[in-house]
Amino acid sequence: MTGMATVFKKCDCRNKGRCEHKWTVRYREPGGRAARQREKSFRLKAEAEAFEVKIENEKNQGTYSDPSRAKVTFKTYAETWMADMPHRPSTVDTYTRHLKNHIFPTFGNKPLNTIRTGAVQGWVKALTVKGLAPSTVETIYNIFASIIKGAVKDDRLGKSPCVNIKLPDVHKTGISLLSADQVKALADAVPTRYRALILVAFAAGLRQGEALGLCQSRVLFLERKLRVDQQITLTGSKSDGSKGTRPTLSAPKTKASTRDVPLPQFALEALSAHIRAFPPKDDLLFGTVRGNPMRRDYFNDKVWKPALKKAGLPEDTTFHDLRHSFASTALAEGVPISDVSKWLGHASITETVDTYGHLVPEADNRVRSALDGAFNRSSESDGADLVLTLVQ
Repeated sequence: MTGMATVFKKCDCRNKGRCEHKWTVRYREPGGRAARQREKSFRLKAEAEAFEVKIENEKNQGTYSDPSRAKVTFKTYAETWMADMPHRPSTVDTYTRHLKNHIFPTFGNKPLNTIRTGAVQGWVKALTVKGLAPSTVETIYNIFASIIKGAVKDDRLGKSPCVNIKLPDVHKTGISLLSADQVKALADAVPTRYRALILVAFAAGLRQGEALGLCQSRVLFLERKLRVDQQITLTGSKSDGSKGTRPTLSAPKTKASTRDVPLPQFALEALSAHIRAFPPKDDLLFGTVRGNPMRRDYFNDKVWKPALKKAGLPEDTTFHDLRHSFASTALAEGVPISDVSKWLGHASITETVDTYGHLVPEADNRVRSALDGAFNRSSESDGADLVLTLVQ
């Protein structure tokens, strides 16, 4: 059949089964008669026939890849892939660091077509044994898998070795909620120049990077809103490939993270007082004493942890707990979860429900009351109201 692979010997020996010349597999790449013709030689006929079957199966299943393209090393392809992807600077820093420290040492010099599922699984286990946190292992693996996926799309690989890879379980930490009194105590415990930072982070449900990246121009006093459209991230890398050290303003992580959040009166008053007492340098509201962008780890060590101790709060309380407390307080006061999701900057309401849905226990009672009411009304009117209620 035209296009089918064939197994033969090129020699003129009469007894080809016994001569020592190699067996050749001749086949065409996908694309019919116009496709390129290739050959590969084997010492044993069984090896040649096995390769013939493999090639035909790959062509039929659409997983065939050019052998010469698949011989490029993982590192060479990864560097090209990184250069072509429209990643944010902070993402580039993260990927570069993990590639250098955890991926290239194992797979960097390996041709793409030699990487097998077993090797990937063994590598994941080795990262875990090394003591890396499960969430870090997951991040590193996802970077590797994304590059492999790109190689498949670019016809560098016929199929991905990242199949059914077992990752360590990531245990979600519990949500710690702060009462309004605890938030006030924390705001009073930090240095005066950061009091408004605590109150606004709680009032608007901000991530720490978003809070540290707030600028005066983003406070819409007349509209009583806060525009969230930037955050503090670390850029640049150390010589050893570890995380960057320069805090800079950058765009939010996702499109949904750009949002306007309504501000309560106490937050507006705190911001107004802060601006009068500490005029922003280059528009930045909460920087270092010199007004420069501030690293999160510096703030946590020099400001946050001492304030926790002074306010009598648990030492494992995190800045992110202010965000959790915003969501829980809003939901407890009856604010629709769809609005809370929008103000938190979640890409999907599903994320909000999964994280905070359990904080709305009264929903159970509301649905019970609604169904009981509909059922009781239907009993009085032979079911007509129940049908109408369900249709509505």
